[in-house]
Formats: sequence, structure tokens, C-alpha cells
Amino acid sequence: MPAFAGVERFVEAFDKLVTQPRRHRSRVPVVLFSEPGEGQVGRGIVAGLHGRLHGRETMLAPHAHLDSPDGSAGAPPDDPVLAQLHLFSHVIRQLMETMPEGTGRLRLPCYQLLRSIVTAPPAADFAMEHHQELKDRAYEAHREGSAPARVLWWLGGRDHASGGTLLELLWNFLAGPLFQRLPRAVYAWRAQRLMLGRSRRRPRWYAQWARLQQGTPPTDFFRSARDLVHGVDPEKFDRILLLALLADLDAACRKRLFHPWRRRRVCRFVLLVAEAGDEDSREQRFLRELRSAMEDLGCTSVVAVAGGVRSLAHRIPDIEAATLSAAGAELANVAEHGTAPGRPTGMVVTVGRDVGEAADDPAATYWLRRRPTLAPPAPRWGPRTEAASTVGGMTVLLLIMVGLIGGTPFGNRDTDACRGSTFLGTDGQCVGVAEGAASFGSGSGERAVRDVLELIERQNGEVQKEQGLGGSAPTGPASRTVVYFGPLSGGARAEDPVRGGTLAELRGIALAQRYVNAQALRSGERVPLRVLAANAGDRFKDAPDVARRVVELAERDRSIVGVIGFGQSRRQTYKAIRTLGEAGIPMVGTSGTADGLLRQSGHYYQMAPTDSRAATVMASFVRHARMTGGGRTARRTLLVADPADAYSASVAASFRREYRRDTRVLLYTPADAPEPAPLTDPLDGTKLDAVEDLAREVCDAVADEPRTAVVWAARGSQFQLFLNEIARISRRCPKLGVLGDDDVTTALSEVPRPWQVFGGLTLHYVSHGRAPALAALGNGEAAAFLSAYDTVYGKDRDARTSTMRDDAHVALAWDAMRYLALGIDEAWRGTGGHDERLDRSLLQAVLHQGLGEGGFDGATGRIDAHGAAGGGRFTEDKLVLVERGGAAGPRTALLCGVVARGDVRSKWGPGPHSCAP
Repeated sequence: MPAFAGVERFVEAFDKLVTQPRRHRSRVPVVLFSEPGEGQVGRGIVAGLHGRLHGRETMLAPHAHLDSPDGSAGAPPDDPVLAQLHLFSHVIRQLMETMPEGTGRLRLPCYQLLRSIVTAPPAADFAMEHHQELKDRAYEAHREGSAPARVLWWLGGRDHASGGTLLELLWNFLAGPLFQRLPRAVYAWRAQRLMLGRSRRRPRWYAQWARLQQGTPPTDFFRSARDLVHGVDPEKFDRILLLALLADLDAACRKRLFHPWRRRRVCRFVLLVAEAGDEDSREQRFLRELRSAMEDLGCTSVVAVAGGVRSLAHRIPDIEAATLSAAGAELANVAEHGTAPGRPTGMVVTVGRDVGEAADDPAATYWLRRRPTLAPPAPRWGPRTEAASTVGGMTVLLLIMVGLIGGTPFGNRDTDACRGSTFLGTDGQCVGVAEGAASFGSGSGERAVRDVLELIERQNGEVQKEQGLGGSAPTGPASRTVVYFGPLSGGARAEDPVRGGTLAELRGIALAQRYVNAQALRSGERVPLRVLAANAGDRFKDAPDVARRVVELAERDRSIVGVIGFGQSRRQTYKAIRTLGEAGIPMVGTSGTADGLLRQSGHYYQMAPTDSRAATVMASFVRHARMTGGGRTARRTLLVADPADAYSASVAASFRREYRRDTRVLLYTPADAPEPAPLTDPLDGTKLDAVEDLAREVCDAVADEPRTAVVWAARGSQFQLFLNEIARISRRCPKLGVLGDDDVTTALSEVPRPWQVFGGLTLHYVSHGRAPALAALGNGEAAAFLSAYDTVYGKDRDARTSTMRDDAHVALAWDAMRYLALGIDEAWRGTGGHDERLDRSLLQAVLHQGLGEGGFDGATGRIDAHGAAGGGRFTEDKLVLVERGGAAGPRTALLCGVVARGDVRSKWGPGPHSCAP
């Protein structure tokens, strides 16, 4: 890629972040330009960014540019406290001076208050109770920057200590309480609320910081500040001042109804450091504490870029970008999708001479001449005009509301967007626990999900109707509640739950609930089940918080006996399982496969085969199957994996261990990955920054050796994008043989289908149970599942969902629900008819010991139900299939494991070949 192309991409991403609208902002990692030796490329880039912000005639965005070697203008003072504040003073002065025209004056109340505290004499000089003299000093510093406070103080006159005359002393005696002592008391009261919050239930940032430092929440700000600020080490000193500064900058960007100057603050504040130096320099210490403070506060109003980084503090994890182009792509992804919680706070960009040569590029010269400066959106009217229109508009609105409130529904409308039972999640969607579909999204990608939730809601109502409003069945046990835990909404521009397997799982849950309740209500000898939905957010981003909500609900509602779901193996899923396990709630997994799931809690039971089990079968298939060009076995193998994804890393590591042949590993993490990359990669391989690079590497390998097999161990959501790139460059690689993991089945619901995207594709994929194939082998449960599916969804002709009859996600959810229902039935029978004794602790005891029959034939093969006491919480020889996809429908190429009681398959293919490589 030409050097200038990377510069252009980085500058465009930088411009977009600076001018990004407030409501779409998230935390931005601090960008650090690292270069070998004494290079000046990073310094030059920072200088160029400064020019874009400064504009030609006026400031375009508020910024501070630290360009001198010590990061400030002039030498620092001799006093150690003032020397600490020297860098801050320089930054703040520049921020105030560069406020664009029409955006008002920048006020920093938290920082100025703390500055007055730290510059006051030592605490021994204050003998007055409640630190009154310290409050006076703080108010004195406040008067220096507040014209109204100075005027009020002047009106109060001079006292004896100020050298006032007899007349002035008399006036001060009369007017001082009103114009001096009352405003000073009001200032101290406002400072208390500004730093500590209105109550202990709603603490401000300082109250939280002080509680972490001293263990107890402070009750008096001035006393706490003197105790905590003085005597701390320089890093903590910088941290508290940066927390105050960032809190002020975030507040300065928030709109106020009667403050039109603030509405013109459309740009972030930018901090530019020309020379960051080594890890012990004052500038790097400032940047380290800035990163921590931005993460602690969730600050969204600041963008920071530093050049000349000679060495890094390696104790802090960073996002590593090898080129400016990769850094631009990462920043563009932050602007588009935000920064996920837990992501590193800094991004290190390696720059060199090639970037410096971009200045001599004619394309660079033309582009920079055409776009020489930042271009923030310009307001239509001036602030005074907008203030007048706002007042007029509010007056008209007030008159209208006064006319409508009396007896109309406008005054009583529920203002809770999530209807009280849920809460806003990471992507702005309602997450949490709810009954039915009312609290969850209704976007185009969620309509089908909403239909299933409404079906479950109707089935819950039927149970309640049959058992009476009191919830007690006259002829059998009372109903129990199961919580489905999954990503029910994709969020803004996020992964569609139809593609993520959630819709398929929900259909299986609803069908199994219908089947179980029909038996229970007919016989009175089984426990009917209600189902609540717990939306864990797009790709389980909000899973830990939602798990805590489930625990809180279970403490109040004794009928909740278990949780089902966890269909995606992610680190946030792990945290949710640990939270529920600590609360003693039994969990049954659906399509989650990572070996790590079982290690999170002894209350978790797994229906799907583990990744190590599936990898054994995949290794045998790649070794013996004719899956490459011309119908021949593979000579070379490429393994595609995402090291940041728990599921993908688990599949890839297991495959490499089982395959035991030379395999080239290609590592690609999508820019919108929902979780941060691990600090240490468990996989060794070639790291690629973009899906275009991944497609190029695969195509080159196939062109060099047509008998190359691709093992796709990454997420299925990236498979379609990969095929689009392969189709674009397919002249060199017209044929491609791929074995996909089980997550690739989620890509089969996309339109167009994978083989339609790239006509030269030979696709095999792992399946955890195709019910039509098992029914043909005599599996009665698979036949019952198909009958239930066709009754409800047999007329489904939607292009995206018509393939779900063959999707293992549906059948696995059916088996998980059936397994949990059988455990609940056995637990109820163990009470001897004492219905009040049936709870989740009893269910956990039954599942731990194992179901009485030792197992059952599920729609996805034999389910081992011996429990932990019988050897494990999963089926060791669980059935695994490999299907070949095509326009005519799937065709089974491999079948290994226990199909039903007495039907064990250990060989496959014409060899026959062993299921173990």
C-alpha cells in the first residue's frame, strides 16, 4: 500500500472522530506513534494534525499542542506542587484559547476547585473547624475567574483585615452577610454536591475515587480532599487532576437547553503531544494517567495523539497497529461501532521513513490542497438568535402542554423506553429479563425473533390459564420458570440475531415448551414450564449485567429453577455463567461448544459436543476426505482463526492438536470484535489486519497448490465477507475447498447462500445434528421434533429462515429444554408430591447425580445424562456430522458418535475411516 494511502486513511478517521456527533461518541484510545531511533515522522504527523485543527483564520476545534521538549512552555517552577501543575496549566490555557468562535468560554469547575486545594498551604496552617479557612481559600480562587462573584464581594465592602475605613467597616457589617458570607456558603455547598453528588446512591466521580483510596465514602469534600490530595505520589496526583479535568471536559460538551453556545461545541477536545519521550518522562506519565482516567470515567469528549514515543510502559496493554492504514481502520471502527468495554486504552502505531516520504507524493499534495483543514459542521444561526428562538419555542410548547395536560393521556404516558423491566445495554437496545416481546426491539432483523417471543408469551398464558390465576394446578405440580439467556437484539449496525443462531435456538425452545406442556397439562404428572427471555445484548456484550439481573429476579421469584441458552462461547458468556453458578442456579447450554464453558461452573451442563470432540472429527475428515479441487485429498492445510474470540481460539487450538500435520495458521480479528484481544495470543500464526488481506493470502496459497484445504475456525458472521473478497480476486484461485466449524451454519441463512457468492466453493461444515438425517436412521426423538417443527413452521417460506429445519441450533435447543424438563420432573417426583420443596437447589442435586434413566435419545443424538457424579456434565461421544452444502440442500458426508441407544458410529466414508485421526 502506498505510504500516502495510509496517511489519508488515518487523517480521515481522525477528522471523523473529532467531528463525531455527541450521541454516537464512545471512548477513543490514545494514539501513540512509536518509531525507531530519533525519527521525526511521528512529530511531523502531530504537527500536521495541529495545522488541521488550527485552520486558516479561526480555530476549528479546541485543542492543546505540547510541542516543546518538556511538554510545556518555559521551565517549570521550583515549587514541587506548582511544577506538577505546570503541564496542566499549559494544556488548560491552550484549550481555553482555542475554543472556536461562538462556543462560549470553557469553564472547568472541578479542576479549578481541586487546584485551589492542592496549592493551599499545608493542612497544619488550618486550625478552624470543618476546614472553613480552606473553603475561604477555594472561594477566593473562584472569585478570580468569576465576574459575578467579584462584583458581589465588592458590594459587601472591606472589613478590618482588608484595611477598610470606619465607614467601610460599618457597611461590611451590614452588607457582608448578604453579599460575601452567603455567596461563599452557597459556593461551598455547590462544591460539595459537585464533587460528591446529591446523595450516596448517586455518587460523583470524586466520591468514587475517594472511596477506593480510603475504603469509606467521604462525607465532607474539603476534609477529604486535604487528606487525599496532599502526600500522594506524582502518578496519583496526576490521576486525580486528570479525572477532574476530564469530568469538566465531558460536562462542557453536554448540551444545555438555555446555553446555545454549548450546542455549537460539535467537536471533541484534542490533545496533541509532539514528543512523548521514554516511559519515565513527564509526558508519558501524563499520557498513562490520561488513558486510565479516560477509561475510569468513560470519557468520550477527548482525542489524544502523541508522537516521538521512544519506549513504552509495557505493563499497560495496547492495541498494536503495524501501519498508519491499520491505525486508520481501527479508529474508523471506533467511530462507527464504539469502543467495547475492557478494550485497551492506547493504540501503538509503528511509523518509519516510508510514511515521511508521503510528503513528496503528488497524490498527497493534491489531496491535502483539496482538503487542507478540518471541516466541522457549521451552525445555521448565531448563538444569540438561537437563544431567542429557544425561549420563544419553549414558551409556545409550555402553552400547548398546559392546554393538553388536563385529563389527557400525555401527562401519564410511561417515559421508560425499556418499560421498567429491562435496561439500556451497550448498543442502545433494551437488555435484561422480560416476559414476552414487549420490552425488546422490533427492527427488521428482529421481527422473526419477536414473533417467537410472542409465541412463548402465549404459551406462558396458556399455562397460567390452565392452572388458575393463583398458579396452583389442582391435578399436578405448579408450573416452574426457565430463563432463556441469549442475544435477542442485534443493536445498531450490529450482528443480526437471525444470523447469529438466536432465532433458531428460540424456535427450538418454543417448540420444546409446547411439547412438554402438552404432556404435563394432559397427564398432571409432569411439571409445566413457563419461559422468560433474558436479552444479553449483541454477541453477549451485556451478559454479566444481565446475569446479575437474573440472580436478583430468582431471589424474589422462587419458581425460577434454571437457565438455558449461552449459545455463543465468549468471555462475557463465561462471566455470566460464573455469576449464575455462584448463585446456585442450574444452567443448560444449547449450542455453546468451547471446552472452557464447563470449567466456569459446576452448575453448567452442556448439550453440544465440545470443541475438542468436534476437532477430532474435523481432523479425520481433512485427512481423508476428497474436499479440494478435482475431488482429491488435501496436501496443504490453511487454518483460519480469530485469536481474540474464545470459541474460535478453542476450535483452532484443538484442531492443531488433533491434526498433527504441518498447518499454516492465518489469524484475523474483525475490527468490530465485541471483546478485547487477549494479552497473550494462544495461537501462533500470520496476523492479518483486514479481510481483504486474509482472502489474498488464501488465494495465493491455493494458486500455488490447488490441493489446499481451508479449515475455517473463525465466526460464521465473517465467512460471507471472506467469500465476497475471494470472488473478487478468484481469477487466480477459481476453486476453493472449505471445512467450516459449526458456527458456519449461521451463514447458511444469509441470502445469497455462500456457494452463490463464490461459484467455485466446495463447502463442508460441522453440524451437531441434522434432524431429517437422524429421523431417517430411526431416531424417534428426531421424528417427534420434525413433526412439532412442521406443525408450527412448516409453511415458512422466508428466504433467510427456510433452511432452519436442517439447522442444528433448533434441535440442540429442543434437546436442552427436554433435558431440563426431565430433570425438573424427576426432582418433583423426588419430593413425594410436596410441591413447595421443588426449587433450583433440588434440581441441581438431580442433574449433578444424573437422571434416573442414565440418558435419552435426543433430536441431535444420544444425550448422556449421568451427571457430574457419573463422570461429567456433557456427552463425551456426542454425535458430530459433517455436511456438504449446496443448492439442492445439505448432504451428510460424515457421521460419528452415538445416534441412539445401541447405535454407535465409529467409522465413516468408503474406507471406512476412523472417526479419530
